[in-house]
Amino acid sequence: MPVEENTTIKTIVDKIAFNVKNYNLDNKRYNVDYHRFISSRSNGIKKENGLSNWLKKSEASNSIFIFLRNFNMNARASKLVEITTFHMNIQKILKNIDVDCLNCFDMSMSPLSFQCGTSTVADELKKLFNYCASPGIFSNSGGFVIGSKVIHCIFPHICPMIDAHHIGISLNRIHADDYFPPGNSWKDYLGYSPIGKLNPSTQGAGRNSWKDDQFLCSIGFYSRIYQQWQKDNGEPGIDAFLKLDMRNHCSGIPRIIEKALW
Repeated sequence: MPVEENTTIKTIVDKIAFNVKNYNLDNKRYNVDYHRFISSRSNGIKKENGLSNWLKKSEASNSIFIFLRNFNMNARASKLVEITTFHMNIQKILKNIDVDCLNCFDMSMSPLSFQCGTSTVADELKKLFNYCASPGIFSNSGGFVIGSKVIHCIFPHICPMIDAHHIGISLNRIHADDYFPPGNSWKDYLGYSPIGKLNPSTQGAGRNSWKDDQFLCSIGFYSRIYQQWQKDNGEPGIDAFLKLDMRNHCSGIPRIIEKALW
């Protein structure tokens, strides 16, 4: 269930362990499907000696396609493109995005203004989001939901999956004084000042306001939740945080926080 209106970051941090436990009890099917995908991704990257090499293979496209289908991205108004088109469009990511640089990025320590080759992490993720969310690339309708889920499959250690019925609603309900990145400055965190309401509703017309800046800001807010958890728990480190969900093949910070906001 999404968080209540004007929820503070303290409330979220205090309830992470409790909410993760409840999610795991109520969403066992999603955990199984997620575990299957992350295992396939990890094994594929190891076998092919790197993320970029894995993404070149049809095995990667098939794994991501099946994951999206299992997470309801081939139902209702959302229809995935044909698998041959899907695979071709995954290949285009390698030509236009610095995948290896992003794969080395640590969201727990660095802002998105961090240099990434001749670009920044923010600029690379913005390009990737706009590509993945475009109609006809991975789903016929496109949008922030399919965009964020595809990006999560590629970079699960950085990017949240934003949906319209759970996470998006929770983010919209965060108290205005708390929706900030580490350091409380969006300009410093992103390298520029974002445009529009940063956490609009994902219901009704509000969903049209979920664009690249809103997606990047969700990463910043997740990072702040993580840093606040570390502070409140005596800075035990990343491994201690990941142990909050160690039985479910946790892929990184975003997946745990997603469960806390679900």
